[in-house]
Amino acid sequence: MKILIIKPSSFGDIIQSNPVAAALKAVHPGAEIQWLVFKAWEETVDLFPDVAGKIVWDRKAGLKEYFRMIAAVRKEKFDVVIDLQGLARTSIIARLSGALKVISVPGTKEFGWLLVKEAFPESRKINAVLRNMETVRFLTGKTSAPVFNLKVPDSAVNEAKKTLEQNGIGRDDNFIVFIPGARGAAKTWPAEHYDRLAADILNTRKVKIAALGGERDCRLLRNPGIKDLCGRTSIKTLAAVLALSKAVIGGDTGPVHLAAALGVPVVAIFGGSDIEETAPHAGNVKLVSKRLDCSPCRGRPICNDYHCLTAISPEEVLTALNELLIA
Repeated sequence: MKILIIKPSSFGDIIQSNPVAAALKAVHPGAEIQWLVFKAWEETVDLFPDVAGKIVWDRKAGLKEYFRMIAAVRKEKFDVVIDLQGLARTSIIARLSGALKVISVPGTKEFGWLLVKEAFPESRKINAVLRNMETVRFLTGKTSAPVFNLKVPDSAVNEAKKTLEQNGIGRDDNFIVFIPGARGAAKTWPAEHYDRLAADILNTRKVKIAALGGERDCRLLRNPGIKDLCGRTSIKTLAAVLALSKAVIGGDTGPVHLAAALGVPVVAIFGGSDIEETAPHAGNVKLVSKRLDCSPCRGRPICNDYHCLTAISPEEVLTALNELLIA
């Protein structure tokens, strides 16, 4: 059996889809599972040992590339295609794939449900991980508990250790990772709060602190005790740094979901995101949120200062971290 999972973006969403591949492989050990993914996130799929291959989509290449995607999918002659993205552009690819069975995740948008069978549409308003798993239940008739299965390659671990050493974190040092950046202000805890939190951690624990993310994610941090690794790691090396860390602190963003999936203790700071839908569903996680009446706003606030985030104090996050590390 050949199975294609269509989930091209984004980083955290792809991580939240990982248990689908693991569950399908458990039911069909001999199945060949491939993944259709945007070029920007293709290394993420390399962390999934249950995925045998990938079809890489360079979204920046325009309409010609889109038609190439359709041709590449049809050429593989898949038996089953699962559209976990649930948008019109992916529903069209799934419909034209030529597969004998084509289904979509609950909550398909942009009229994609007219093209692809939507699995259990009544399950739209649940955690994203569980919603993705509904496609497995639809295909197998069995309810499977989501299990994350990721493997960081040894080469990435070696590169991570080298990068850490170059930035003052030795192989015997305990360190905590900050993920200060996120997509949108509704997900981004203030930089000055990270600075204060770093001071509190360094005053109470014998650890070092590294900040990870995109090139611009660390630009507002001012505490000299934070080692700036933003923009200095590939996805696989980032995964290795997370796996080596003692704990990870950040918002609703891809690296935080990756850390949770790897089983690293995580303090997840939630503001305008929907906790019920997007909170990590794996690992040792402490959620910190004010749960205000206006939350979740999903990036469409009625305020101008994201009080749901600014009101979360460094002391609250430190308390959550201490509870994690004691447990």
